[in-house]
Amino acid sequence: MPDRDRADATILFKNGGCQTFDELYTAYHPALCHFAGSLLGEDSPSANIVDDVYGLLRKKTDGFETLSELKAFLYIGTRNACMNHLRTMQGVAPDEGTKEEVLQQVCTAIESLPYQCRQIFKLCYEEGLSNSEIAERFRLSAHTVNSHKVRAIGLLRLKFLQGCP
Repeated sequence: MPDRDRADATILFKNGGCQTFDELYTAYHPALCHFAGSLLGEDSPSANIVDDVYGLLRKKTDGFETLSELKAFLYIGTRNACMNHLRTMQGVAPDEGTKEEVLQQVCTAIESLPYQCRQIFKLCYEEGLSNSEIAERFRLSAHTVNSHKVRAIGLLRLKFLQGCP
């Protein structure tokens, strides 16, 4: 069992692969901070929230089947932590039932985005692709990709400010 308190702790995958914690941190921290910032706004403690999620990863004792499963853990954990932060800012105490409800609301809100906004949002915030990588994939300009991202974030904020159903 790897020592999860060391900076070079290794995450083992059940399929035999492994990555060091530092490699994962370097690879996904910027995209997770951007994702958290998009959910919380620019003047938010997004880096602290993401660091807390990485702290949860260090404490997780069971392995992951794949890297995709680990990425899902990081993104869902970040999303949940952001929703908890928003609830705390609004004076609502988080509980287990509320976490599931909020996660479902976020997923539903993302799925309700217009098709291309949703695709671009997911590629950017779930897969960590850059605007130029997404633009190349869809044969769009990087400016158009950015416009779709801005629109998606605006629509999501609007949904949550209106009390997402």
